[in-house]
Amino acid sequence: MKKILLISLIIVLSYQTVEYNTYDESFAKHLFYLTSASYCSEQHIKSWNCGKPCKELKPITDITFFINATNENAGYGAYHPETDEIYLVFRGTLPWSLTNWIEDIDFIKTDYPYCPNNCEVHRGFYYSFLGIQDQVLNCLKSLSKKYPLAKITITGHSLGGALANHALVYLTTRGFTISKFYTFGSPRVGDKNFFTYVNQQLFPGPKFRITHNHDPVPHLPALIQGFHHVNQEAYYKDYLLVIHKKVQMCNDNLKEDDSCSNSNIADLSVSDHTNYMGYDMAVELLTCQ
Repeated sequence: MKKILLISLIIVLSYQTVEYNTYDESFAKHLFYLTSASYCSEQHIKSWNCGKPCKELKPITDITFFINATNENAGYGAYHPETDEIYLVFRGTLPWSLTNWIEDIDFIKTDYPYCPNNCEVHRGFYYSFLGIQDQVLNCLKSLSKKYPLAKITITGHSLGGALANHALVYLTTRGFTISKFYTFGSPRVGDKNFFTYVNQQLFPGPKFRITHNHDPVPHLPALIQGFHHVNQEAYYKDYLLVIHKKVQMCNDNLKEDDSCSNSNIADLSVSDHTNYMGYDMAVELLTCQ
């Protein structure tokens, strides 16, 4: 009996180690450059001229820009020949966009059609994704047809992280296999039923949401309002050019880990929201608009 218990414990610990060790910090940095580029204008993205992010990530090809002019949500799809990987990248809130800000604070829940167990999601984020949904699907269809063996990665920052959550669900239900899913400073998207559906039924594979120090956005909408993150938190207490503290992998299996970003009494740093993986996107944001 003791032997059986010992073997079971080893299996559990091994599973936890494998799950937590699948987080790839260098890949996360690579993806944050991609999300930083998403804040640039269509012209700068298609010409791949966006300062440091574009210089760090060459070669990127087959760039397809998608945007809804009404609600000003945007992103792009692209292909990376060196890794044979398709990227879907979603832009966050534009600082000067009143429409984006209104969508961000619309905390009313709405029914979610893809979930079999009565899920509810943040209405503003969901309607935002609906505005670019067809463009995203057509972009991925085109890239997948051209590169049928390529892996698919979805990423986004801030509001773009919320849009990435919806893209993960929508594209998976359309038969696409998503290999990697990383978000940065993402808000919460759905309720506990949405969390259960995404993690246990739809996409049980590794999903990571990177949070930085006192970034306020990952705490919105609030837990007390019935919202819950779906992907495992990778928390950096600080990550600057001269100070790089080790990532803290958080246990979000049943509920959000209170020892990570939720342990902070108050998270109100705008600079922590724009600064991830040692790069502050605000530095070059205005130069590529």
